[in-house]
Amino acid sequence: MIHDAQDTGSPRTHALVVGVGKYPHLAGGEAPVPDSDGMQQLSSPPVSARAFATWLLAEYNEPHKPLGSLALLLSEEQPAPYIDPRTGTGHDVEPATIDNVVEAVRQWYDRGDSHVGNRLVFYFCGHGVSQGEDMALLAADIFGDRFNPLNGALDFSGLMNGLKRCKASEQVFFVDACRSNSDVLIESSGTRFAGQTPLGAGTRPLDLPRRFHVPYYATLAGDRSHARPGQVSLFTEALLRSLAGAASDDPEGDWLINTSNLLEAIDHFMHQPRFAGAVVGVQVPSVGELPVFDLHRLPGPPLVPVYVGCGCAEDNAAAEFVCREGGHERLRRAAGQADDGDPQSEWTIELRFGNYDFEARLGDQDVRTKSVTVRPVFRRIQLGKS
Repeated sequence: MIHDAQDTGSPRTHALVVGVGKYPHLAGGEAPVPDSDGMQQLSSPPVSARAFATWLLAEYNEPHKPLGSLALLLSEEQPAPYIDPRTGTGHDVEPATIDNVVEAVRQWYDRGDSHVGNRLVFYFCGHGVSQGEDMALLAADIFGDRFNPLNGALDFSGLMNGLKRCKASEQVFFVDACRSNSDVLIESSGTRFAGQTPLGAGTRPLDLPRRFHVPYYATLAGDRSHARPGQVSLFTEALLRSLAGAASDDPEGDWLINTSNLLEAIDHFMHQPRFAGAVVGVQVPSVGELPVFDLHRLPGPPLVPVYVGCGCAEDNAAAEFVCREGGHERLRRAAGQADDGDPQSEWTIELRFGNYDFEARLGDQDVRTKSVTVRPVFRRIQLGKS
């Protein structure tokens, strides 16, 4: 357990974070099986899971449901303690084997079951496979059971069904994994089996408030997700950048992030060439159900992605861009700093909510300016000739 606050009897948020990158029985592992459906070792999931855990500890802000507990399981090539960003304390991390995942889920259930106002947060990054509506999240020891490989997986649909009986009325899931089909795993099982189900299915007791649950997926059903070796994954980075402000709104003067705006912001990032690169628009984030409720409150003005360019994209390579706030220069991109790989691309920056002046200079006789209010989800500024 990375974090376990004293139970005060009031609503809390309880999180379970799992990152699986080292798979002993997949290609590149210590004991690979002959047919692992083309799956190999991953380096991004442990980095991504650590980054999300750090966000929960250092930035998550829900005054009515503060973080009550955080459990972290990792499977990584070189295991290392997790350092609490608030205290600098190191914590040993349990490996993300299926037995540890099952036990962590049950303990997480019990913590969530302590109050009807609780919120559950589940995060998984690693290999996943799907067949129809069934999805298996692969723990580190997948293929460890040669008679039934999926004994090393967590049945995600079964997990959500089992949580119906938990008192926690808000349940949020982030699944950063492929949802592509697998003949080797789900289809070969012969019957409907997508992994272990730590919690028995059942209906929600009538004396409990309605459950609001939102499963966020890194991609559409049947598609693959994309990671970057040794770095935070595309989906998780989009998630974290959205939580920094792009997904926020201030309907009553407070910058709040709700479940609907979060999906919109994540989708925005995944469609930006400068962010997603070669897979722009290929990996499309999605949700199952989407009841709308507030998730996070920003401590101050949001950080907003801003895209600055000329009316004619060909001018972007030669333009010098300047951003000013209150008459003072904030940022500048010289003409010689254009992206060599894509010189016509926009100048991509991040700014806090507020009023800014933008300038594109293409020589002394061609200076283009515009004043803009920057606010979420994003702002795109085109500086054309006057």
